[in-house]
Amino acid sequence: MIAMLIVPLALIVSGCADEERGERPASTTPITTPAVPDLVGDDLDSAEERLDSLGIAYSVDSGDDEVLVEHLWQVCYQDPDAGARARYVTLTVEHFCDGD
Repeated sequence: MIAMLIVPLALIVSGCADEERGERPASTTPITTPAVPDLVGDDLDSAEERLDSLGIAYSVDSGDDEVLVEHLWQVCYQDPDAGARARYVTLTVEHFCDGD
Protein backbone atom coordinates (compact mmCIF):
# COMPACT_ATOMS: atom_id res chain seq x y z
CA MET A 1 0.00 0.00 0.00
CA ILE A 2 2.80 2.41 0.88
CA ALA A 3 4.55 1.51 -2.38
CA MET A 4 1.42 2.56 -4.29
CA LEU A 5 1.67 6.03 -2.73
CA ILE A 6 5.43 6.41 -3.01
CA VAL A 7 5.77 5.55 -6.73
CA PRO A 8 3.26 8.19 -8.00
CA LEU A 9 4.70 10.73 -5.57
CA ALA A 10 8.23 10.04 -6.89
CA LEU A 11 7.03 10.52 -10.48
CA ILE A 12 5.38 13.83 -9.60
CA VAL A 13 8.49 15.11 -7.80
CA SER A 14 10.82 14.08 -10.64
CA GLY A 15 8.51 15.77 -13.17
CA CYS A 16 8.62 19.03 -11.20
CA ALA A 17 12.38 18.90 -10.98
CA ASP A 18 12.65 18.78 -14.79
CA GLU A 19 10.49 21.91 -15.13
CA GLU A 20 12.67 23.85 -12.72
CA ARG A 21 15.84 23.01 -14.63
CA GLY A 22 14.45 24.11 -17.99
CA GLU A 23 15.76 27.39 -19.40
CA ARG A 24 13.58 30.03 -20.93
CA PRO A 25 14.24 30.64 -24.61
CA ALA A 26 16.04 33.87 -25.46
CA SER A 27 13.85 36.67 -26.75
CA THR A 28 13.58 36.68 -30.52
CA THR A 29 12.92 40.43 -30.61
CA PRO A 30 16.20 42.33 -30.22
CA ILE A 31 16.08 45.79 -28.71
CA THR A 32 17.49 48.15 -31.30
CA THR A 33 18.10 51.85 -31.38
CA PRO A 34 16.67 53.46 -34.52
CA ALA A 35 18.86 55.13 -37.13
CA VAL A 36 18.45 58.90 -37.25
CA PRO A 37 17.11 60.08 -40.62
CA ASP A 38 18.60 62.99 -42.57
CA LEU A 39 16.43 65.91 -41.48
CA VAL A 40 18.60 68.83 -42.63
CA GLY A 41 16.58 70.91 -45.08
CA ASP A 42 13.21 69.57 -43.91
CA ASP A 43 10.66 71.89 -42.41
CA LEU A 44 10.34 71.43 -38.66
CA ASP A 45 6.82 69.99 -38.85
CA SER A 46 7.94 67.19 -41.20
CA ALA A 47 11.09 66.50 -39.16
CA GLU A 48 9.07 66.17 -35.95
CA GLU A 49 6.64 63.76 -37.63
CA ARG A 50 9.50 61.58 -38.90
CA LEU A 51 11.14 61.44 -35.46
CA ASP A 52 7.81 60.72 -33.76
CA SER A 53 7.13 57.84 -36.16
CA LEU A 54 10.52 56.32 -35.27
CA GLY A 55 10.06 56.83 -31.53
CA ILE A 56 13.03 59.18 -31.32
CA ALA A 57 12.77 61.99 -28.77
CA TYR A 58 14.03 65.44 -29.75
CA SER A 59 14.57 69.02 -28.72
CA VAL A 60 14.40 72.12 -30.91
CA ASP A 61 16.97 74.91 -30.72
CA SER A 62 15.64 78.07 -32.36
CA GLY A 63 18.03 80.50 -30.70
CA ASP A 64 16.19 83.33 -28.98
CA ASP A 65 13.10 83.03 -31.20
CA GLU A 66 9.98 81.12 -30.21
CA VAL A 67 8.67 78.54 -32.67
CA LEU A 68 4.97 79.15 -33.19
CA VAL A 69 4.34 77.65 -36.64
CA GLU A 70 6.57 74.61 -37.20
CA HIS A 71 6.30 74.44 -41.00
CA LEU A 72 7.79 77.96 -41.28
CA TRP A 73 11.07 76.75 -39.72
CA GLN A 74 13.77 74.74 -41.48
CA VAL A 75 16.16 72.22 -39.92
CA CYS A 76 19.69 73.58 -40.50
CA TYR A 77 21.65 71.19 -38.26
CA GLN A 78 20.98 68.00 -36.37
CA ASP A 79 22.87 66.21 -33.65
CA PRO A 80 23.64 63.36 -34.03
CA ASP A 81 24.14 63.23 -37.79
CA ALA A 82 21.98 61.15 -40.11
CA GLY A 83 22.68 57.44 -39.93
CA ALA A 84 23.73 57.44 -36.29
CA ARG A 85 21.74 55.24 -33.93
CA ALA A 86 20.14 57.36 -31.22
CA ARG A 87 17.08 57.76 -29.06
CA TYR A 88 17.43 61.56 -28.80
CA VAL A 89 18.13 64.23 -31.43
CA THR A 90 18.68 67.99 -31.18
CA LEU A 91 17.36 69.99 -34.13
CA THR A 92 18.72 73.48 -34.80
CA VAL A 93 16.22 75.48 -36.83
CA GLU A 94 16.03 78.86 -38.52
CA HIS A 95 13.59 80.52 -40.88
CA PHE A 96 16.21 80.23 -43.63
CA CYS A 97 19.43 78.22 -43.30
CA ASP A 98 22.77 79.71 -44.37
CA GLY A 99 23.27 79.14 -48.07
CA ASP A 100 19.55 79.17 -48.91
